[in-house]
Amino acid sequence: MNIDELLILLEKSREGIQKIDEDLFFRINSRIEELNDRKKDAGENEFDKIDEELRTLKRIQKRIFELRTIKIINMAWAEVCGTESGIEGSENMISVEREFYSSLLSLLKDYKNRVVSFRPVENVKVEREPDRILVRIKQDIPEFEGVDGKTYKLRKEDVVLIPSLNANALIKSGIAEKIEVKR
Repeated sequence: MNIDELLILLEKSREGIQKIDEDLFFRINSRIEELNDRKKDAGENEFDKIDEELRTLKRIQKRIFELRTIKIINMAWAEVCGTESGIEGSENMISVEREFYSSLLSLLKDYKNRVVSFRPVENVKVEREPDRILVRIKQDIPEFEGVDGKTYKLRKEDVVLIPSLNANALIKSGIAEKIEVKR
């Protein structure tokens, strides 16, 4: 694993997706493991050299990964939007990148269909909050469960916003009175 070759690849990667060996990332990881093992038994002078090479390899590996991933994401996004990405080299993706691109493309298309077509997600019920009425309670009443599933324990002079079905029943029975809010 030659750092100079990786730096050249990194520089070219700014232009498009460059052809790389299918096992490039595996080889970089192997080299990193090898250097970590050597570092354990290294003297001070050699330790510093190994440590510098390790840091450099990790930075290059991370940057190559980031550049390629950004390009793949942009290509998928452009396809979903029906535009040209301007990124060359899609044929140079390695197998794991092609799988990522395919999965991402599928996710983005599904997302776009749901949002743009206003298709609700399956198996999701949208329940409407019941209308509520502001009332003043005229006398203490026993605890009850409202149509909204909440338990109400109301006392004389309480002012509360409760579901209209419950409020209307209390108003009709003379236990509560509706409070009008002027806007």
